[in-house]
Amino acid sequence: MPNLKKTLVAVLMIVISLLLLSQFSGIVPTFTESEPSQNEVAKHPPQSKKNETWKQLKVAVHLSPMSFIQMRKLNQTFIDETGIFVELVNANDEQVSEQWPRELQMQDSADIILTDSNSVKWYAQKGWLLPMEPSSNGSEASPAWLNDRIKWNGYTWAEPAQLDPYVLVWNKDKLKFGTPLPSKWEDWKQLFASKETSLPSVGQQGSGALGGGEPKKEDQTAVPSDETPPTDQLPATWFAWHEQDDYALLSMLWRLGLLMPESNPSPDGQKDWVTTRTVNGAGATAVTWSQHVSELEPYLTHFKAWKKEASGSETWDLLKSGEIGFAIVPYSEAVLEVSDPLVIEPPGEVKLPAGLWVASRSYVIAAHSPNEAEARRWIDYMTRLSVQHDWYDTLSVLPVHEQAYMEPWKDILQWLPQPFLPYDVNEINLIQKAGPLESWMASVRRWMDADLTKAQLNQAWPKK
Repeated sequence: MPNLKKTLVAVLMIVISLLLLSQFSGIVPTFTESEPSQNEVAKHPPQSKKNETWKQLKVAVHLSPMSFIQMRKLNQTFIDETGIFVELVNANDEQVSEQWPRELQMQDSADIILTDSNSVKWYAQKGWLLPMEPSSNGSEASPAWLNDRIKWNGYTWAEPAQLDPYVLVWNKDKLKFGTPLPSKWEDWKQLFASKETSLPSVGQQGSGALGGGEPKKEDQTAVPSDETPPTDQLPATWFAWHEQDDYALLSMLWRLGLLMPESNPSPDGQKDWVTTRTVNGAGATAVTWSQHVSELEPYLTHFKAWKKEASGSETWDLLKSGEIGFAIVPYSEAVLEVSDPLVIEPPGEVKLPAGLWVASRSYVIAAHSPNEAEARRWIDYMTRLSVQHDWYDTLSVLPVHEQAYMEPWKDILQWLPQPFLPYDVNEINLIQKAGPLESWMASVRRWMDADLTKAQLNQAWPKK
């Protein structure tokens, strides 16, 4: 029996060994890494396979937080559709003015930059950009005044992306209900001189203003005196704007009537912007600019620019509390900040010769980008008319494509000032002649800071 047990144990051990051996000597299953889904690509770019380079773009922008969220959403859609990974970076003011030029010079910048259109020629002249090819979205369909800003040396150096008009924002508690905004400098002076901020009817400027808690139009015809809301005097600060924003300063002076475009007189000897408008350039008239900015001198203590480092409590909060009467800001900023009792004056309702400026942003491609084809594809996607429509519907960002204004989208015409509409040569001429005024704003700022005399300010005025 002991021998039998030993034999059985030996047999069992042999069987177990054979079983184990067969298991270990069997085929081991192989696991292959599956291709990442498009959604995974959106979060992390896939690792490149052997002998294959994965295309990854970097795009630098300078947008408000809300606009950056919108850009990320559209960028995600592009990634999902194309599989091209795109990194978005939102820069601050300092990075735009200092870091972007340095990175472009060192060939270490993003592939694509969304920049102020006025920077395009300077970047191009430095040799930092690639010229743009004709877009399938019809970049030539952008307003002519905008195309002038992105062309140099026979080439187009950017793709227009967005328009951003300047607007007048005011605290409606500081004006008697139904009071129209002045349209000329003489009317503004009357407002400034009045003890109470109520005026006789001087026009219909601002009748379509938008803001929180606006009364219905039928209520604006007559208001019994005992129902008129009490009005205070204008606060110590009448007008505010961002200190380093020369477009805002230019817009304020133009809206006040201290800067004036002048056209050839109509037959009755009056400067009539309606009769001098043209179609397709026929009969375009000469335009010149004049100024009497020094008439602002007695009121300068009431015009205070917002410092670059100012917080919301020093800017918009003061406007809402009534410690500032009026402000000139980009529409993209106003549309996010305005609530009762603030009101936005639609710039499209401001009639010439008064007016407001329009800024714009454009896409450029860095000359050193190794991903030129992908960069052009991304820009082509982001400038589609449908994408521009999405921007307008979501955040009221104005499109650059003239079709949006020729076949108007909703109320879009009230948000673009008349001279910037893609209609005729007169307006283009007006904007082109305003070019030297932009550089003159530096002299205006120095005069307002008492660094220049009135004579020096007038001497710096661009010669005709």
